[in-house]
Amino acid sequence: MKAVLLFAVAAMLAFAGGYGFGRIKAPQDSAPAAPAEPVVGGPYYVEAGQLVVPMLERGRTIAFILTQVTLEASSADDALLVRRRLPHARSAMLESLFDLAGHGRFNGPAVDPQGVATALLAGANGSFGRESAQPIRSVLIDRLLRQDNTRL
Repeated sequence: MKAVLLFAVAAMLAFAGGYGFGRIKAPQDSAPAAPAEPVVGGPYYVEAGQLVVPMLERGRTIAFILTQVTLEASSADDALLVRRRLPHARSAMLESLFDLAGHGRFNGPAVDPQGVATALLAGANGSFGRESAQPIRSVLIDRLLRQDNTRL
């Protein structure tokens, strides 16, 4: 019984000591912080990852288009917004790639990467809605590959 009482007293002393030390060492709030201004500088990059789109012909997959995309935002706040809404931006960019593949923009020996980047930029910025400014300044294509399907 004495051991339980001794343990309870020791636990209360340890709790009280930790609480008191935490109150002493806690940072003091002097004044409310001024509203944060957007940080200018940059540019700020958001990695969007890889996007893979199949190219179909008569119901069969004839090739795959693989793109590695990085999004450039003009401010830290815009980059944070893009990171939060990245799944929506990726979905819009995939829709743009499917549209390009469906219209035959990837057929032939050469693809215009600037045209692809412009379509991806319009799709990604469109995913943020009309009420906000365009948070994405440009779309940087790190990799744009066409892998033909040889297993037909």
